[in-house]
Amino acid sequence: MKKLTWIMALLYSVAMPVLAEPPMAGMEMHQKAAQASHQGTGKVVSVDKTKLTVKLAHEPIKSLNWPGMTMDFKVANAVLLEGIKVGDVVAFELKKSESKKWEIVKIERK
Repeated sequence: MKKLTWIMALLYSVAMPVLAEPPMAGMEMHQKAAQASHQGTGKVVSVDKTKLTVKLAHEPIKSLNWPGMTMDFKVANAVLLEGIKVGDVVAFELKKSESKKWEIVKIERK
């Protein structure tokens, strides 16, 4: 019985510091990236004001580890699309929406 108690105490002393450690740094960075905003630049391929979307051929977005690609983005509100037209080169800012999808919260012609 003493041997079992000693083994349990040893296991407990080894496990407790590990269980009490904060989340892994990589996980923390991923959570911060999801909460942060990210900047990009690209060329407007199409604009759909009724669906509140804009298709951009964007350059790589290093903070998200995204390569350059062409994709549709939702915009946070219709005002953001005013004055934006096909062919414009734009700078934009992305954030996660309440539905956990990336959306443009700021966009301006360059």
